[in-house]
Amino acid sequence: MESPFQFGTLATKENFIDRNEDRAMLKQLLTSHINVMLISPRRWGKSSLVKRSMEELASERKDIKVCFIDAFSIGSEAEFYRTFASKVIECASTKFEKWAEDAKNLLNGVIPQLVIKDQVTDFMAFDIKFKPEEKDKLSILQLPETLAKQKGIRIIVCIDEFQQLSNLAEYKDMEGKMRSVWQQQELTTYCMYGSKRHMMMDIFNNSNNPFYRFGQVVFLDKITKDNWMPFIIEGFRKTNKHISEDYASKICDIVECHSWYLQQLSFFIWNQTEKDVTAEEFSYGVKQLININTPMFQSDINKLTPAQLELLRAIAAGETKFSSAEVNSKYNLGNPNTLAKNKRSLQEQDIIEKTKDNTFHFVDPIFKLWIEKEM
Repeated sequence: MESPFQFGTLATKENFIDRNEDRAMLKQLLTSHINVMLISPRRWGKSSLVKRSMEELASERKDIKVCFIDAFSIGSEAEFYRTFASKVIECASTKFEKWAEDAKNLLNGVIPQLVIKDQVTDFMAFDIKFKPEEKDKLSILQLPETLAKQKGIRIIVCIDEFQQLSNLAEYKDMEGKMRSVWQQQELTTYCMYGSKRHMMMDIFNNSNNPFYRFGQVVFLDKITKDNWMPFIIEGFRKTNKHISEDYASKICDIVECHSWYLQQLSFFIWNQTEKDVTAEEFSYGVKQLININTPMFQSDINKLTPAQLELLRAIAAGETKFSSAEVNSKYNLGNPNTLAKNKRSLQEQDIIEKTKDNTFHFVDPIFKLWIEKEM
């Protein structure tokens, strides 16, 4: 029997929950030629939201073409320009054969550094054989606008995990070129989204950086418990299983309505249940959730100093007065400078966040649960 709960891939069809207002806002901003910078912690559903919204928009507006680029694994400036050009041409062309023809005609004539392969076998149909010259870089960044004018369309370029580009050695030079070219385009709009919130905020909200006020910064909220509970209950019901409102509520509370973990925990409980969810199936699901994510958490703590790990233990235990002699001695948090530095570092790594009441909260609720149980 196919599971009604999905994780590890983009949420589609019936697995896409709510986000009606977010979808409407995203479509309205982008069709109004307002660039969007969408920010939220990892696995909150940004990519699914953008994908679903743009699919809807493309079906509603035949004059709009959408280009999707994943910046997460881009490892060099040359790879960025190659990927950017390839994906833009792909989205603007209706068929594979037409795409290949467009690539050859456009790039062989405009950008000599790009050499088109004779036998086109995939959408990465050209290679940058040499380091792109300045005019080539600008021509590639201008491609969406060039194609939009040629074809009488509008193009929306969506770049996932945009902040990863800032790790490239050449990024500062790239950043200035991207802003200078993209801000002048009239038929192309950009949606950049990422999960490293401090990096994204520095790129787009720091007045010293080129992308300052490039568009509208949007912070994605969690899907509410009121929307999740009917989804969980219906998922069990349509597969001839039953979960009570109480257990559905507990799933939401344990994962703090975190999209990825909610689907994951629901799956483990559903998979263990034959008919009705009991305390045994529920406990099994929570244990599986922690176990399957343990390697990731172990990798995360290996990057931390002992004092940072102790601070996480203190936060997980509900401590708030870190400077008090009792708490500092119990967790060995270090002197005030060390404590302040570690708070700042953990926030910059998006491990903890400061709440409105000036306390600290884990960004990842299951990481907190793991710290409580294992540390």
